[in-house]
Amino acid sequence: MQISWDDAQTFLAVSEHRSFSSAARILGVGQPTVSRRIANLEARMGTQLFRRGRQGAEPTDAALRLVPAAEQMARWATEFVHGAQALDATVSGSVRIAAPPGVAVEQLAPFAATVKARYPDVLLEVIAGIEHLDLTRGAADLALRTRPPNEPELITLMKARSGVGVYAQRRYAENLPARCTWSDIDWITWCAPFESVAPRPVLERLVPDFAPVFASDDYLVQKSALRAGLGAMIISTSEASRPEDDLVAIDLGIDMPDSEFYLVCAKSTQMVPRIRAIARLLTTHIENMYPPAEP
Repeated sequence: MQISWDDAQTFLAVSEHRSFSSAARILGVGQPTVSRRIANLEARMGTQLFRRGRQGAEPTDAALRLVPAAEQMARWATEFVHGAQALDATVSGSVRIAAPPGVAVEQLAPFAATVKARYPDVLLEVIAGIEHLDLTRGAADLALRTRPPNEPELITLMKARSGVGVYAQRRYAENLPARCTWSDIDWITWCAPFESVAPRPVLERLVPDFAPVFASDDYLVQKSALRAGLGAMIISTSEASRPEDDLVAIDLGIDMPDSEFYLVCAKSTQMVPRIRAIARLLTTHIENMYPPAEP
């Protein structure tokens, strides 16, 4: 039995999003098309793949057994596209970079101006988020991550590190005790569903009965509270360097370890001209701001 990539792609989209309408939106087709493809696939296989209900489409056991193969087909399809793109020597088109919110705001947004000046035909798309995107399936072309990849299909293009510290608005810091402790500070940090995102777990270990003065699931909102003098945050030294923010370091008597981050891409994308060009430009941009990490 022959199964087309269109059918497999539709099956995978419904499996991942548990919804025919969501799958249709992601695939850029109408919902009747998705329903027809799934119905035809079920008829040819002689088994039900999804239980339709008011809550969406729930994969059956038969469908769950097929998901790994469909995921591999998606990776092969992405590799084929990347291979074809590598034959085009022009540096143009879109390049999607995934990064944690802080890095996206402080580094990648300003980097877009450098891209525009150097490669005017490249559209830079920045995806700010906590979760790692699947680079092997083209969810993003490049990613800045805080941990090295462990997937064999991925490669690290650059490793860098940034100094971090505790910073607050000057007028807030001036009212702290001369010998300040972790418990003396009003902390600004992440709230649900991101309580496990650094540095909140560190603060919860260091401060008994930890309770932030302000929390948000949005990094920009946290930074706005910091600039307003509401409390303090643990941020990179580069983030605290803007004179207009008037942020000062708070000495807690310890040297905080540097924060490491990695520029990552799928092995199949590293030779695509536009991705390779932007990766090189981003590497230079970051190395000009941070010292190279030790091997």
